[in-house]
Amino acid sequence: MTAEVPLYPLAPLLFLLAAVVFALEMARHLRVFAVARPQRVTDRAADRLRSLGVYAIAQVRMFREPGPGLMHAAIFWGFIVLTIGTANRVSFGLVQAVLSWPIGGWLWRVALATANVLAVAVLVAIGYALLRRLVTRPARLTLSRDALVILGLIGGVVVTELLAEAFRLARYGDPFGSAEIIARPLADAATGGLAPGALEVLFATFWWMNLALVCTFLVYLPRSKHLHIATAFFNTAFRKLRPRGELPALDLEAEEARFGVGTVADFRWKDLLDGFTCTECGRCQAQCPAWATGKPLNPKTFVMGLRAAALEAERGVPLVPVLRSPPWSRASGKGAAANALAQDALARPIVDTAIPFDAVWDCVTCGACVEACPVAIEHVDKIVGLRRNLVLEESRFPPELAGAFNNMERHGNPWGLPQASRLEWTRGLGFDVPVAAEVARQDPGALAALELLYWVGCAAAFDERNRRVARAVVTCLQVAGIRYAVLGQEETCSGDPARRLGNDYLFQILAAGNIAALDRYRPKTILTGCPHCFNTLTNEYPQLGGSYHVVHHADYLGQLVREGRLSPSSGEDRTVTYHDACYLARYNDVVEQPRQVLRAVPGVRLVEMERRGRQGFCCGAGGGRMWMEEGRGTRINAERTRQALATGAHAVATACPYCLTMMRDGLADAEGGDTDGLVGVGSFDVAELLVASLGPAAVAAVADGGRS
Repeated sequence: MTAEVPLYPLAPLLFLLAAVVFALEMARHLRVFAVARPQRVTDRAADRLRSLGVYAIAQVRMFREPGPGLMHAAIFWGFIVLTIGTANRVSFGLVQAVLSWPIGGWLWRVALATANVLAVAVLVAIGYALLRRLVTRPARLTLSRDALVILGLIGGVVVTELLAEAFRLARYGDPFGSAEIIARPLADAATGGLAPGALEVLFATFWWMNLALVCTFLVYLPRSKHLHIATAFFNTAFRKLRPRGELPALDLEAEEARFGVGTVADFRWKDLLDGFTCTECGRCQAQCPAWATGKPLNPKTFVMGLRAAALEAERGVPLVPVLRSPPWSRASGKGAAANALAQDALARPIVDTAIPFDAVWDCVTCGACVEACPVAIEHVDKIVGLRRNLVLEESRFPPELAGAFNNMERHGNPWGLPQASRLEWTRGLGFDVPVAAEVARQDPGALAALELLYWVGCAAAFDERNRRVARAVVTCLQVAGIRYAVLGQEETCSGDPARRLGNDYLFQILAAGNIAALDRYRPKTILTGCPHCFNTLTNEYPQLGGSYHVVHHADYLGQLVREGRLSPSSGEDRTVTYHDACYLARYNDVVEQPRQVLRAVPGVRLVEMERRGRQGFCCGAGGGRMWMEEGRGTRINAERTRQALATGAHAVATACPYCLTMMRDGLADAEGGDTDGLVGVGSFDVAELLVASLGPAAVAAVADGGRS
């Protein structure tokens, strides 16, 4: 083939020049990464390879939307396979020589046939992509010149490669030509109507056009949003493998510690890689409850803003890398202007540039954006990092949070109620609720025999509606004959609201006190009904030395039913829809367990909302938003209530005190809502419905407590 191409020796040189420009541009990105904070990504190699295969190669998250998923897969895989032809053209036919040698050239025939089929698939996919961007225009997509340029370049590469092959086959023939199932018919058509000289000119023209487009693509790609073609492999392999509900640890005593993230240089290099990997597909935007209800927070534009800030730091940096140190480390000389520009960009605050101040506080940390992202970008950790910086370094946060912080610090709970009232929820029960300290004082042996410690949580201890849930839980434990105890006044807030709101100092104070209390009793199992406490105790207390076996009550009660220790025997016929708590479903994969409890209750017919499970829609109270006013846009709980009522269910069940409160308020605001929780369109916890099915004695115990 090389002899057939005019001036062929220039082709490898031209490609090499484009590859060098690509490498140098990538080096500029890497030098910005070098000034970011370090991050270890060499652990759990097998899991990282699996992530690469699942998210980058198989692209499983893309196929949650079949049409766009197939489109992207066709373009991605088609372009990857078509690079075989490019590699062959610039390597003096080396690829063809290697693949033609074994088993009679069948490997090369398969490669040619696959490339031909995928070339057509790519062109169809590009047509579909242009239709979406220019005609149907889904709200989540960003219409940009960059996207159109990239689609044009990819389409041009595919078309010129097909036409070059067709005219080559028509003029010169090829023993492997029959494998080119698309180019071969085109060649046959050209053979009948064009002279040999014309075929030679057309072949050379399209061959060089193809190479020029490939080189243009290489030079253009590093500054394009489509750089994810290269970076997605690394981003998915280096993704966060720690529990999703675990925020990065913060060492408050480190020398020269900087708390949270405020500038580009404060981020970890993997955070910057996230920015360069963003595909601008808008899946995070479409799933974000804040954006869906008219808030200024847009997770897509936040990540794009982070990328823009990193690119700003690169302006003025020379293309040829300076060894040992980035140009902005030099105080004088030729790079002085670039140094000043880069230093200014690196020190520029992210808040109010990449993301508005209000948007930082609109996040409910539900994780829907992270769950939706096809390339494993972590939005929530970055936003909480911004909050940490605002709270701990700038003391800049919404005024209403001052009360919540003060209540947690002085009283050990966000409600600001005295610790002495932590056991008031037990009044009126037909039995005594054992307290761990009392059990230990009376009989240390009995303490060792406890099956679990019930972590009540602040909501169930202080909020009257959620006290009914705590009474339902302990009634189930009592009926099942479980040996348990509670901490009582030794329990304080787990610290989840403080940490999600950026006050890690307060979180660590609260957590240290709770860990000391828990370690005194060394519980075999901790049972809790609050998904936020569940997540914090399970995933974040180990950062501070507190490792425990924690189970949510929806999971534990279902286990008691399966073991026959609880026997639901009666129930009212009703249709129930279940609202998934984000910190149960998305963060800790507790999805089916609450539904199993509901299905075990006689008379319950479970109907599902469209947004459910790991793709559920937040109630609006997570991320500390429970303690903030929601003055912008529609209330998130109102939107979720609308989705629940659309099912036609008689009641909404959940397994989270925050969700119970938010759904109760949403139903109260909706026409026909009943907030009592057990009749009409009401809200209740799965434990309440279960205890009501256990017989008159259990129901009476809860009812008596409810009248106290």
